[in-house]
Amino acid sequence: VKIGPLSVSPMGFGTWAWGNQLLWGYQEAMDQALQDTFDLAISKGINLFDTADSYGTGRLNGQSEKLLGRFIKE
Repeated sequence: VKIGPLSVSPMGFGTWAWGNQLLWGYQEAMDQALQDTFDLAISKGINLFDTADSYGTGRLNGQSEKLLGRFIKE
């Protein structure tokens, strides 16, 4: 899908569960599975990721953005 000069996948990927212990039971031990899921999404052409600074709870506030940045680097 073209949005101005950008091309984004028609389907996005939500990251609310990345870092949210309260509602989703996130544990840091899940990070490798999240990396694998991210890699699969990228391999299938998904390039739109929905994050928010509230996607994480307590000390993990902002964890979805931190993980997304790390996964992109790796």
